[in-house]
Amino acid sequence: MKNASVSIISFGDRGVAASAAAGRISTGAGTALEAFAKSGDSEKDVKLIGKVLSSGHNTIIEHMYVTVAFNDVSVLTEQMMIEHRLAAYTVKSRRYVDFSGAGYLVPEELGDREPEFRGHMDYLFGVYDRLLGMGVPKEDARFVLPYCFRSNFIMSADMREILHVAQGMVQGRLSVYPEIRRLGQQLLDELTSLFPAAPKAIGKAGDVKPLKGISGVAEPHPAAPGAEIVSSTPDAAVVLRRALALNGRDGIAPRQLIRDERPRELEMLDYTFIIKDVSLAGITHFTRHRIQSLIVPRPMDALVSNAYVLPESVASNAEAKRIYVEAFGKNALAARAFMDRPELMSYFALAGNTLDIMLSMNARELLHFLRLRTCTRAQWEIRALSNEMLCLLTEEYRELFRCYGPSCAVLGYCPEGRLSCGKPRKAEDVDNG
Repeated sequence: MKNASVSIISFGDRGVAASAAAGRISTGAGTALEAFAKSGDSEKDVKLIGKVLSSGHNTIIEHMYVTVAFNDVSVLTEQMMIEHRLAAYTVKSRRYVDFSGAGYLVPEELGDREPEFRGHMDYLFGVYDRLLGMGVPKEDARFVLPYCFRSNFIMSADMREILHVAQGMVQGRLSVYPEIRRLGQQLLDELTSLFPAAPKAIGKAGDVKPLKGISGVAEPHPAAPGAEIVSSTPDAAVVLRRALALNGRDGIAPRQLIRDERPRELEMLDYTFIIKDVSLAGITHFTRHRIQSLIVPRPMDALVSNAYVLPESVASNAEAKRIYVEAFGKNALAARAFMDRPELMSYFALAGNTLDIMLSMNARELLHFLRLRTCTRAQWEIRALSNEMLCLLTEEYRELFRCYGPSCAVLGYCPEGRLSCGKPRKAEDVDNG
């Protein structure tokens, strides 16, 4: 049986020296290079860092960078990790990679119910294989994969953030999931082995409430995705005009502004959306954008309403639709049998099950987000939702947001190179749309 694991794959010694130099420069005389020149003795550097950390000044270890490999963990763990925004991630794509042989995590807590769990998960992977055999694209077949299927990804962050993540996994809100708690302890042990001062940067954990289960699992039904603006900057045109004036850029046109390499004025405009009935798979496309505020319910909560996305590639094939819909029905029965085990319920959520999420972005980040997500190469679900978001924004502030759209229309060229769709849109196409 494969075990989920986490390993540090990159940790630079020069980071320790740089952090020690940061500790010296904040209270000592001399230049930055002179402070760094005093570093290099690993034992002394760690001792100095530990002393500074004991005083509560944790910022110095932000100069130390760590890269971590999450190996054969569940996609539940992946979803919880990528919600940490002060980190970089690279995740194996479920749009392009065949996950037939990826397997799934078998929780240690199953006990004598393991055969029941395995039987159901094997069935779902069988449905995935059958859909692929019918010509359903991998990006659509993946919707029947359960949240226990194996994921592999790489995460990088500074030492302070990595320790924050590890503490949350072991003692914080994520510790209610046994798999994540075990992985967190692995990570914390390895961090402490490489960097003995690590424990001094970890604060006291608050009380963690027991994992609350769900009230029930509804009969599955197709979702009706959509977007809604729930708040926006009042008098946005006035705010933007004053921001431009303060920056000495009075009169700059929106089309010119959005092509500027530093459109800081757009950051003054904020928009909050409710995104309704987006699939768990689709949520990851939102989550990976770092410059935003985002609320995502627990994966197991998707089973309460048990709505699911129905891709056109499945809906247009009668047999594929039959086995797809049947899979969600059988999954509901299996999930109900485990409702007494809330720590296991998230593993029964399917990638095609949906949740409502809430997010806030400023207009500069929306420019970046919409350039990517309204592109014809974007996954169809998020592209449809992004186009709806753009329509709503254009209704709010037409002069600005009519200039937004895919990169080709915003920049005047396609940045995708050989991966371009070959049919770039022009700025006037967006303006008229």
